Amino acid sequence: MPRDSHADQLAKECVRGRKELRRAAQVLHDDVGSLLAVAGLRLQLLRMDFPGASARAAEVSEALDGVMGHLRTLSRALEPSPVRRTGLKNALMDLAEGSHHGTSIRLRYSATATLAPEIADAMYHAITSAVAAAGGAKDVAIFVSGARIACRARRKKALAAAALLARHSGLGFDVTTEKGTIVSIRYAIRRPSGG
Repeated sequence: MPRDSHADQLAKECVRGRKELRRAAQVLHDDVGSLLAVAGLRLQLLRMDFPGASARAAEVSEALDGVMGHLRTLSRALEPSPVRRTGLKNALMDLAEGSHHGTSIRLRYSATATLAPEIADAMYHAITSAVAAAGGAKDVAIFVSGARIACRARRKKALAAAALLARHSGLGFDVTTEKGTIVSIRYAIRRPSGG
């Protein structure tokens, strides 16, 4: 497939769009959320300093709580990846425990390296795509050791989009079909130099 193909361009845009949504979610959570929390604290101080204004301040406080609830919902919608909330290992454990239309998912996780959040998120998306491509298989095995992930899938063609997205996220994504289909997802972790 040529590098400048339409599918390749779509994969680039998808990865770029995912990064932009993640950045927007972070701004909402970190910046706007913090400002609203400070406003809530100042409102509490106002209620203590001016008891006569307590009823009005309580109304504003209630409205502020509603805004914060909507803000949390919006930031989660913009960043729906469970990796950001619970980490890669826990997100994969939840994936393995979930219902997958008769497919049993086994997870063996022995990685000790900490990945950057955007790389861990890309890994998770690549793994879930491989699991989806394994649809109909009775058993899917996911092995995470170091930065190598092997996942058995059934349909090689269904992995083409996942491979493009993974590659544009900085991951290696290879498919072999020796004994079933095996997907290998890699990321080169640079160890800190000793010194």
